[in-house]
Amino acid sequence: MEKIVASSAEMESILLQCTKQLLEVLDSVDNVGIEEIVNIISGFSQDGGEKAVTRSEKLQSRELIMGRMLAKSLQCGDPIFEKVSRAVYLALRGIVLGGSGPRGRKLAETALQQVGAVTLTDKVVVAAEELIVAASVSVSIHGPWYVNLCDNMR
Repeated sequence: MEKIVASSAEMESILLQCTKQLLEVLDSVDNVGIEEIVNIISGFSQDGGEKAVTRSEKLQSRELIMGRMLAKSLQCGDPIFEKVSRAVYLALRGIVLGGSGPRGRKLAETALQQVGAVTLTDKVVVAAEELIVAASVSVSIHGPWYVNLCDNMR
């Protein structure tokens, strides 16, 4: 917001840097708060990623608004939450049903593209592979019980 971006390639670069930094924090810290996330984002929106020493009132009010919007968007029933969770669900479903190869990845990328999260495809693939393992274990353990239950319902 504070820095003029000359091209879409430069904007993409800034977004990738911000995403990378956010993912590093989210992966390394167990209980990341909204304040930490907002600080990272506001650093990129202010000057391309380099933190300023002094925080103006304008920046503080912008961070307050970002924090409130982020907190609101993380609640069930919020349109943003619903759209993002649906996209992640479809991406996971694409990997589970299409495999973790090119076909499944393409399905996941298409779903994540709706919310601008294509860069998270690799993480979704890993999560889906873990989901497949959990489902396989569940079927081997609970499968006979399900069969018996269905037979007794007839």
